[in-house]
Amino acid sequence: MEQHKEELIARQEEVSLRNAMSTASLDVPVDLTSAEAVSVAPAEGDDDVAAPVQIAPDFATIRVACDLEHVTIGQGNVYEFREGQVYKVPMNVALHLHNLGYVWQWL
Repeated sequence: MEQHKEELIARQEEVSLRNAMSTASLDVPVDLTSAEAVSVAPAEGDDDVAAPVQIAPDFATIRVACDLEHVTIGQGNVYEFREGQVYKVPMNVALHLHNLGYVWQWL
């Protein structure tokens, strides 16, 4: 044990650094949306509207309470979620997970 004391200390520092990096990466949102802001142009001959209207994409930023594997929401939409990770998802996915009790935090 005395011979490997320095090696054990180095290994403990490496493990603690890896755990800190893993925890920090949970706060970086994983974007599971493909929607972008939509611009609605005014109709031809409509003089009352000065500029196009910007419609915000329909998404939510959430953190799930537990690991979820192979979650199918809608036809052909399969999701994987890791506990504590921040996700940017379509609003219908966030509401579905919330209704089932899987949303830990809305951000």
